[in-house]
Amino acid sequence: MELEVIISKLDRLKGQLDQLRPLPEDRLNRLTQKLKLDWNYHSNGIEGNTLSHSETKSFILWGITAKGKPFRDYLEMRGHHAALNKLYELVNRELTFTEGLIRELHELILVEPYTDAHTEVNPGHWKVLPNYLYSPTGERIDFAPPAAVPKLMNELINWVNNHLDPPKRKKRKYDLHPLLIAAGFHSQFISIHPFGDSNGRMARILTNLILMSCGYAPAIVKLDDRVDYYTAINTSRLDDPEQLAIFLGKAAIESLELAIKAAKGEPIEEDGDIDKELQLLEQKLQSKKIELELKSLDGLQRIAEHSCFPFFEQLVMGLSKFDNLFEDATKLVYLDAAAIEQPIEQRKMEILDRLSKKQIDRLALSYVFNDLKNTVEQVRERVNLRFDFRNSDYTISDNLTNTEVRFTYGNMISQEEMAEWIKKIQRAFLTRLKRYIED
Repeated sequence: MELEVIISKLDRLKGQLDQLRPLPEDRLNRLTQKLKLDWNYHSNGIEGNTLSHSETKSFILWGITAKGKPFRDYLEMRGHHAALNKLYELVNRELTFTEGLIRELHELILVEPYTDAHTEVNPGHWKVLPNYLYSPTGERIDFAPPAAVPKLMNELINWVNNHLDPPKRKKRKYDLHPLLIAAGFHSQFISIHPFGDSNGRMARILTNLILMSCGYAPAIVKLDDRVDYYTAINTSRLDDPEQLAIFLGKAAIESLELAIKAAKGEPIEEDGDIDKELQLLEQKLQSKKIELELKSLDGLQRIAEHSCFPFFEQLVMGLSKFDNLFEDATKLVYLDAAAIEQPIEQRKMEILDRLSKKQIDRLALSYVFNDLKNTVEQVRERVNLRFDFRNSDYTISDNLTNTEVRFTYGNMISQEEMAEWIKKIQRAFLTRLKRYIED
């Protein structure tokens, strides 16, 4: 959907919900609990928290912890839940963004200070050391230096307050829809990365504080959508937040539709029933664990023939569209660590023959692009697609979208899933190439 369509639907659903307000207390409590649980699970999961949805619910509602889970995961979940409770207190008040408010929410999320080899984090305080991350291709991305944070955050806070202040919003330059205000803020906050840790969680909380204070439901970023979410962030700016606004708008629409169902007394997801089914499924899977198919020559041959090479061939077709932008493009197929530059069909027969005699741990395709045409700098880009084989399962992953999917040896990726994955790789690669041209 285009941005205008999303904003129109968002406002129409908000109008429907406004007609149903105030919600009866029992329905409001049920909705709030559902949104908080989902928000806690997905937002923390995006940052690497290992608690499942049912474990999140057990801990948040009853304080029950699961064996074998890191203590830090529970500490993060507790802090994030405290910050959400504070957010829900704030949404019904006249909202003014302040540095103190942002620091207070960060202090709730982080709970306690810590230091490791790369960072020093003091809850509620701006970062004191530079922070950065590495892209899936290994490129380092640096955020704003610590010395610049106070000025940049002051400017961002003033920008938000000017747009949220009703008298000022009447002025043309402040006439932005709340979705665009939220998306613009989110994009700029991430580019600043003002804290030593938890910037992603903070960005999502503050973004939803804007949306919810304007009468909308929170945009909950789902764990499974994190690649599209990162892409939307990387293609948006404070003054051009359209892609992120589209992504957040879709998520907010889902929450509004859920809120309308709850307001009408219709059933929303019954977490308890699903949790019971999940527990039963886990028990069944555990009982069948001994029956799982293990790594074998026959299994590797079957996966190589019906998954690996079809996926490689489709990916080569998809990426070959970019060949004309470069002086040279090379396709390498790796068997474990060894690479040979041959047409895939020739390599395929050699590998299938070898798999009839010896097991392998990895089969991969590397598509290397060299020297972007009509540019001064030397540009070398590589797209990798890997199959990693373990004793009881195998994974498929790529270096561009940071996607990884796990399969048992009795299951394989479908043609439809391959095609969808390749589209995401193409989109991510196109986004990377635009940097060189637009810069």
